[in-house]
Amino acid sequence: MLLVHLEHPSPRAHWIVEHTIGRMLGVPLRITSDATAFREAAGPRLSYGSSPMAGALHVPWSGALDQLPAQDPPVALVDGMPALFPVGHAFDLFAAAFFLLALVDEHRCQARDAHDRIPTEALFTVRTGLADTPWVDRWILALGERLQRSHPTIRSARAFRHIVTVDVDNVLRYAGRPWARALGATAKDLLHLRPGAALERWMVRSGLLRDPFLRGLDLVERHVADTSGAILFLLLRGDGPHDHAVEPDRWPAGLHRFLRHDTGLRIGLHPSYATSTDPGRLETEVSIYERRLQPRTLISRQHFLRWRLPDTLRRLAAAGFAEEHSLGFADRPGFRAATCTPFPWYDLERDRPTPLMLWPFAAMDSALIERNGLDPAGATAAMRVMSDAVRAVQGTFVSVWHDRYLSGHREFARWPSVFEEVVKHARP
Repeated sequence: MLLVHLEHPSPRAHWIVEHTIGRMLGVPLRITSDATAFREAAGPRLSYGSSPMAGALHVPWSGALDQLPAQDPPVALVDGMPALFPVGHAFDLFAAAFFLLALVDEHRCQARDAHDRIPTEALFTVRTGLADTPWVDRWILALGERLQRSHPTIRSARAFRHIVTVDVDNVLRYAGRPWARALGATAKDLLHLRPGAALERWMVRSGLLRDPFLRGLDLVERHVADTSGAILFLLLRGDGPHDHAVEPDRWPAGLHRFLRHDTGLRIGLHPSYATSTDPGRLETEVSIYERRLQPRTLISRQHFLRWRLPDTLRRLAAAGFAEEHSLGFADRPGFRAATCTPFPWYDLERDRPTPLMLWPFAAMDSALIERNGLDPAGATAAMRVMSDAVRAVQGTFVSVWHDRYLSGHREFARWPSVFEEVVKHARP
């Protein structure tokens, strides 16, 4: 048991110490603000304050945890690592980690792109290069090594994991589509001299062939044993310019059975485009998700990664969601909060922690393919780089895929092999 002394106790200090030492290192700890009892205690000790305390490992306090800077925090090189809030030859590790994990920069950034998201280039972690490496994890592992040198009985409980996640944006390619849309698509196929595609569409719609996009789900199910787990995030709306899913009422019976039986896959909600700002729409989709899919745990990832702080996360927390998986980039690989370890969301405006766990992802197939223009070899290499960066800190590598690419159907034929190569490379 590690005893931690907080010279300046606060909800923020308790939250960040419990997360970094307790969750990230897996070291049991007890927190106290009683300096006398701390000095007299035996066993491993760590002090977080303005001055070192005899016999205890010391993390310097800069004051930034309580008085967060209005502008970008100072960055310096400490022990070969970029670090925030330098203090002498060291840095305020807990304030630095809090600044990044409490998403302070995301709260203050006013810039928005065409989809009402914070532009990647506007984020502090991207502008400073911190998003290229899970630096929070590296800082905490370095602290763990210092603790272990002083107290060899202390051991980190971290282990590398690979969580595969799939955004099921379409669910089905042909089956269940409205008649008008099917007829229009057929006319377009014939106009562009694609009679095979037109025939295939109607064979699927008549039940003679299985819908080709279901192959993507089959692929994930076949490989789930080679991962630490897999999640399918299902979009349940198809009624908008950005929402193209076949809705549950139109799913074939076989798909309902697949999603309900124990395949080893977890089922999450992919809230539609407008839910980040429309509470009523989110409530409706949550109701459908719970009624139709009966998930054991409520988990989500926002469609198009559209979310607003704090409103979107507050609504998800109030609805009982345990996990949220939108923390990542739509246009590049990397670590948006400079970490690869899930962490509980801290509601900065209310200045209190919440039970909603944020799961950062490191790489998304569509970002690599559509935004970075990578071919299969390049996308595979980029995914491997990210998984290696996570493995180096024994963290959690969350990869993001899409049903259309995993299906391997027609124009997506080259992409299932990328998934298989990455799963093989990132095997725990």
